[in-house]
Amino acid sequence: MDRAPRYEIVNGGLRRDGHPILVPKGLLYLALARAGWKGEDGPLSADFVRRLRGLDPRLAHLYLPPDLDAAA
Repeated sequence: MDRAPRYEIVNGGLRRDGHPILVPKGLLYLALARAGWKGEDGPLSADFVRRLRGLDPRLAHLYLPPDLDAAA
Protein backbone atom coordinates (compact mmCIF):
# COMPACT_ATOMS: atom_id res chain seq x y z
CA MET A 1 0.00 0.00 0.00
CA ASP A 2 1.30 3.45 -0.90
CA ARG A 3 1.94 5.91 1.86
CA ALA A 4 -0.24 8.98 1.60
CA PRO A 5 1.72 12.08 0.68
CA ARG A 6 1.97 14.71 3.38
CA TYR A 7 0.60 18.08 2.30
CA GLU A 8 1.22 21.15 4.40
CA ILE A 9 1.29 24.92 4.28
CA VAL A 10 4.69 26.37 5.20
CA ASN A 11 5.37 30.11 5.09
CA GLY A 12 2.31 30.59 2.90
CA GLY A 13 3.35 27.97 0.33
CA LEU A 14 2.07 24.48 -0.39
CA ARG A 15 4.46 21.57 0.16
CA ARG A 16 4.20 17.83 -0.49
CA ASP A 17 6.48 15.66 1.59
CA GLY A 18 8.56 18.74 2.37
CA HIS A 19 9.03 19.79 -1.27
CA PRO A 20 7.42 22.98 -2.63
CA ILE A 21 4.58 22.65 -5.13
CA LEU A 22 4.65 25.53 -7.56
CA VAL A 23 1.11 26.90 -7.51
CA PRO A 24 0.58 30.63 -8.08
CA LYS A 25 -0.10 32.21 -4.67
CA GLY A 26 -3.31 33.88 -5.86
CA LEU A 27 -4.78 30.57 -7.02
CA LEU A 28 -3.53 28.79 -3.90
CA TYR A 29 -4.97 31.35 -1.46
CA LEU A 30 -8.31 31.49 -3.29
CA ALA A 31 -8.65 27.70 -3.25
CA LEU A 32 -7.50 27.46 0.37
CA ALA A 33 -10.02 30.08 1.47
CA ARG A 34 -12.84 28.43 -0.48
CA ALA A 35 -11.95 25.06 1.09
CA GLY A 36 -12.13 26.54 4.61
CA TRP A 37 -8.47 27.20 5.44
CA LYS A 38 -8.01 29.16 8.66
CA GLY A 39 -4.85 30.99 7.51
CA GLU A 40 -2.41 28.97 9.59
CA ASP A 41 0.67 27.03 8.58
CA GLY A 42 0.57 23.30 9.21
CA PRO A 43 -0.46 19.93 7.77
CA LEU A 44 -3.54 19.51 5.59
CA SER A 45 -5.85 16.51 6.02
CA ALA A 46 -6.73 14.18 3.15
CA ASP A 47 -10.30 15.52 3.24
CA PHE A 48 -9.00 19.07 2.88
CA VAL A 49 -6.81 18.05 -0.08
CA ARG A 50 -9.88 16.43 -1.69
CA ARG A 51 -11.79 19.71 -1.32
CA LEU A 52 -8.88 21.64 -2.87
CA ARG A 53 -8.79 19.25 -5.83
CA GLY A 54 -12.51 19.61 -6.38
CA LEU A 55 -12.47 23.41 -6.35
CA ASP A 56 -10.23 24.02 -9.33
CA PRO A 57 -9.08 21.68 -12.12
CA ARG A 58 -5.61 23.27 -11.94
CA LEU A 59 -5.20 21.63 -8.53
CA ALA A 60 -6.17 18.14 -9.75
CA HIS A 61 -2.48 17.16 -9.73
CA LEU A 62 -2.55 16.93 -5.92
CA TYR A 63 -2.16 13.16 -5.60
CA LEU A 64 -3.78 10.93 -3.02
CA PRO A 65 -3.40 7.13 -3.16
CA PRO A 66 -6.49 5.36 -4.56
CA ASP A 67 -7.63 4.05 -1.16
CA LEU A 68 -7.68 7.60 0.23
CA ASP A 69 -8.97 9.10 -3.00
CA ALA A 70 -12.04 6.90 -3.55
CA ALA A 71 -14.48 9.52 -2.27
CA ALA A 72 -12.89 12.41 -4.17
